Amino acid sequence: MIKTSSSCRICGNGELTEITYLCDSPPANNFDQTFKTQRSHQSFPLILDFCQDCFNLQLRHCLGEDLLYSNYSYITPKSDSLTHHYGDLLEYAQKNINNFNNADVVEIGSNNGDLLNYLKPHVSSVLGVDPASNVAKIANEIGVETLNEFFGNKLATKISSKKSNIQLVMARHMFAHNSDPSDMLSGMKKIINDDGLIFIENAYAIDTLIHGEFDQIYHEHMFFYSVKSMLSLLSIHGLFLHDITFSNVHGGSIVFIASAKDIGKTERLKQQIHLEDSLFADRKIFKIFLNKIQEIKSFVLDEINQAKKNNLIIGSYGAPAKAFTMFSLLGLDSTTISFCVDTTPTKIGKIFPISNIPIISEDQLKEKNYDVLLVNAWNYKKDILDKASNIFKKGTKLIFPLPQPESIEI
Repeated sequence: MIKTSSSCRICGNGELTEITYLCDSPPANNFDQTFKTQRSHQSFPLILDFCQDCFNLQLRHCLGEDLLYSNYSYITPKSDSLTHHYGDLLEYAQKNINNFNNADVVEIGSNNGDLLNYLKPHVSSVLGVDPASNVAKIANEIGVETLNEFFGNKLATKISSKKSNIQLVMARHMFAHNSDPSDMLSGMKKIINDDGLIFIENAYAIDTLIHGEFDQIYHEHMFFYSVKSMLSLLSIHGLFLHDITFSNVHGGSIVFIASAKDIGKTERLKQQIHLEDSLFADRKIFKIFLNKIQEIKSFVLDEINQAKKNNLIIGSYGAPAKAFTMFSLLGLDSTTISFCVDTTPTKIGKIFPISNIPIISEDQLKEKNYDVLLVNAWNYKKDILDKASNIFKKGTKLIFPLPQPESIEI
């Protein structure tokens, strides 16, 4: 199922501005089991629209759950940067929520339970909610209670009957994955205590645009939230944006910190609103975005074409959702990219749809001949470079398309 929206899904404004028709791409994180001689998946448009009334950025075409999650393979990765980020979230909660050690914590879209497992020793109880049965099973097996359901008003009633002291509700990198956030926000408001907080973490629209992170645009990401648009959305549902924090996760993420009662705006939040006002003026930020896309596209294709001219073997590193957009926009397939390396067990051995690029493990990479690797998982650049000498052969050229396009020889 696919829904096409000609009006804003936050405020209902019927006059939207098209920012870019990026490309057509198959649904991210949906891989083939084997090589296909014919197209096994459809591609769908990635068109980004803007609402001048509430500053919402949204995909015009939203795919249904059957297309997005029928064969879902994303597992929260293990990385030092993520563990550090979990520590920052814990520290903020401990400083800003009274008696946090007695709190019940609920995470929506909790995946394999890594964050809740990290928080578990510091709070009264944790509860995860995730619609993907395979990852919910992993979480339950490590002792993180996880409901294998979609979160909304109905489930919130069930949760609030069992948990009486919910002081923190988190939604990390999944809030934009729902074409209608109203039911989710109503559920959050129902379960959170008056003195509790809501953490909504997403890739930050401003970072995405300024850095030209076009590969953050894929069908799971139906919205691209800024402070301005989140203010509008929360106010419609009787919630209040109180503060924001930032991290480098996923190439530049923001944590929106909301509450059920108005406890005011921090100075940091007020300053960010002022900054966004200047960037949205005359749509300056969209001009920056489109120019950056061309810069990145030219750099990567020049590097790849030069490698092909020299008869070098090209692979890629990382099979995240953003790789689907990267391959689609650049027109790359198995005739150019021989393989893709990943560390996620649910992805290894599978094939990118349409492009037919096979996914191999780091152990299998040791048996491969290769010269150049396009790094799709560029948001883990530091982690990758820290272990590069152990996993890549000497002389390998790594192409990082973002956050600044560059090539690094190992």
